[in-house]
Amino acid sequence: MTEIVPFRALRYHPRFAAEMARLVAPPYDVISAQELTHYLKLHPRNVVRLILPGEAGRREDGSFYSGAAALLHRWQEEGTLQQDPEASFYPYRQTYRGPDGKEIRRLGFLGALTLPPRGGTGRTVLPHEKTLDAPRQDRTRLIEACRANLSPIFLLHPDTTGGAGRCLESAAHREPLFVFRDGMGVTHELWRMHEMGDVARLQEALLPDWTLIADGHHRFESAMDVRDRLPGDPGARYVLAFFCSLGDRGFRVFPIHRLLQERQAPGQEGDLAGILRQRHAVTDLPKDAEPEEILGRLREVGERHFAVIVRNAPPLLLRIDGPTAQTSDPLEELDTILLQREILTATLGISLEAVAGGAIGYTPDAGEAIRKVKRGEVEGAFLLNPLRVESVVRAAQAGLRLPQKSTYFYPKVYSGLVIRPF
Repeated sequence: MTEIVPFRALRYHPRFAAEMARLVAPPYDVISAQELTHYLKLHPRNVVRLILPGEAGRREDGSFYSGAAALLHRWQEEGTLQQDPEASFYPYRQTYRGPDGKEIRRLGFLGALTLPPRGGTGRTVLPHEKTLDAPRQDRTRLIEACRANLSPIFLLHPDTTGGAGRCLESAAHREPLFVFRDGMGVTHELWRMHEMGDVARLQEALLPDWTLIADGHHRFESAMDVRDRLPGDPGARYVLAFFCSLGDRGFRVFPIHRLLQERQAPGQEGDLAGILRQRHAVTDLPKDAEPEEILGRLREVGERHFAVIVRNAPPLLLRIDGPTAQTSDPLEELDTILLQREILTATLGISLEAVAGGAIGYTPDAGEAIRKVKRGEVEGAFLLNPLRVESVVRAAQAGLRLPQKSTYFYPKVYSGLVIRPF
């Protein structure tokens, strides 16, 4: 069983409450180079200065990690960051509008999760995506240098009785520590829950047998690595996490579309559309179809279908007949697995190693994917339907790892709300 405990957070001093929109940032792995420049200019104390290097090469020579640690220490010394006097949970609500214009709210909390033992019989923290060595090593070096979790992972948990949700709703009736609106139009509110009775009630209501990693697989594995490297440090046995109930109606799961960065494997002749037509059932869509029309057709046909965007040709609707896997496990037929196995690898000759090496790019924005193809920045794009949360949970419980970037949980949990030092 997982243990979820309060902690003494490092937070921006209350004098910065009105500036929080200029101090926080999305998770490091969704920040583009252009966005990084924006956040660096936004405020001299923006948290992005801790979580991402501003100059090329600073990862390689290690100066980013030592520099981030020194900056974190300096911000504490000068009073930019201060540590709360009592161990606390931090209820966190995000409010945004859906495509229909209706207001949607997601309410969870930030706390510390005990890291599970490696190779244990009980699987209390369930990953669902594969990871890569380079970003894992990057985050490991950052956590170890700073002796802090600078950004939370995002965990989904079963709240079968609704008790945890009621505790959080009660806390959210109080005055928040701060409120800000981000560039995507999402409103963020944070509270501090430190009274012993409130903390105990939330812990009693929340005793999940398992939690699912929705976002932050590399950060989680890096925290495990740091725990193993620092066996004498009790603070390294935990990781900062945002906890949200699976029953909460405020989160959305979007697909992450694939960008083909290079031509097909050597020896394959013909244009991309022609190669796909030879191997798969393909239907042409209107040449001038807008992104929403393409995604609408994709939703209509459902699973096992992909929209393919190629230059100088109409968009394609591609179907993979099945089952295709060697096993009878239906989880092996999820769309992100099918795309990698049957199209990228079997048809185009792009191995998992090539994917890890950058042959495939990613974006949750279908419009951006289409524009990149039309501008000639990428060879093609594969648009996907979103995976169902139930399928992701079943896959994780079965021990199946989906390809990296299989899911995009929205809205993102921001960095800079709280930091967990150890």
